[in-house]
Amino acid sequence: MNLFLKIIKSIFFFLSGCFVAAVAAFLFMTVWVNSAKVVEVPYIIGESEDIAIKALKEKHLQPNIEGTGNKVLYTEPGPGSKVKEGHHIIVQLRNIEKQKVPDLIGIPGEVAEQFLIEYKIPYIIQKIKTYQKRNNGIVISTEPEPGKTYGENKVKINIGIYEGVNE
Repeated sequence: MNLFLKIIKSIFFFLSGCFVAAVAAFLFMTVWVNSAKVVEVPYIIGESEDIAIKALKEKHLQPNIEGTGNKVLYTEPGPGSKVKEGHHIIVQLRNIEKQKVPDLIGIPGEVAEQFLIEYKIPYIIQKIKTYQKRNNGIVISTEPEPGKTYGENKVKINIGIYEGVNE
């Protein structure tokens, strides 16, 4: 009987210790994770790489530069999003030349539209059926093609709409 009580007592203290350790770890993580200040991602679309990096660092955010070019095409998370200090912000760069169709193929339609509005490029959107789920909402092609001049004509961006499996 004494041995049985010792085993029960040991198990009780072990489980109590595990519970106290879990509560202490939870409280520590809650305080540590929530200690960062929340900031807003600045609007840097169309800015140069140097200005974009400076603006992000002023807000104590970490820029991750992707692409080559001299102007910011978009950021992820987007401008106005609330994030904690130290958060990594993806900054997509592209070369932007006037009167030439930018390479928007492969990016989300909303981002492409935002870009065209930002740079005052006249455009129309055409939805195209696609049987590839990964192309849903993505710019599949543009008319004229990227790099070609568009003059006074509107740039047509073709955005994929997933229609399910082709049977």
